[in-house]
Amino acid sequence: MKYIVLDLEMNPIINKFKKERRICKNEVVEIGAVLIDENYNKIAQYCQYVKPQYNEIAKRYEELTGVTNELVSNAPDFAEAMQLFCQWQKKYCSEEEIVVYAWSENDRRQLDQESVLKQLDKDEYSLLICPWYDLQKEYCSMLGLERMITLKAAVGAMGEDFVGRMHDALWDAENTARIFILSRNKDNFKKVMRPVLEVLQPSAPMTYSLGDMFADKLKDLKIE
Repeated sequence: MKYIVLDLEMNPIINKFKKERRICKNEVVEIGAVLIDENYNKIAQYCQYVKPQYNEIAKRYEELTGVTNELVSNAPDFAEAMQLFCQWQKKYCSEEEIVVYAWSENDRRQLDQESVLKQLDKDEYSLLICPWYDLQKEYCSMLGLERMITLKAAVGAMGEDFVGRMHDALWDAENTARIFILSRNKDNFKKVMRPVLEVLQPSAPMTYSLGDMFADKLKDLKIE
């Protein structure tokens, strides 16, 4: 078994395309992924820009993601980018060996909807038919949280800093992979997360809060 930790960056389809927006409201403009082996070691990474079909990347999303119209001007379209990704995946493992993890269900939903919009045959793309899991949901469940938290807050809860630029597909995938690897070792997870778990799941009444203990690391804690 091998694991793909995936992240997508997207750009909204403008309101002019009302019919298309009923099917899919965004287009993928960047794919980032980290491949992890059965021993939970990172063995490869992937990054690909994708040229949107309907409209240019809005200025605010250029600033948010770092993905500019110049960067995607010669990039493959969605169908070709999906083919390239599947070719990369097949260099390392078969379709049957792959499980995908992403931070929330948004990326899986995006691929499903954009594939329908652009009339891709899902059976031709391993990424669309292999099992997917929501690491955000798993992680929050392991901590006993009812609300979902951001990726940055999740990294901060580990007592670490977010590495790289947020909303960069590869850096988001890298940070998600760090959480995934830690979460696979239950004993190490409990050891690393003990201060947080003691606050969230106390055995006695507390006189302090999670924010008191991790004010700097968890200042960005919020619902996603």
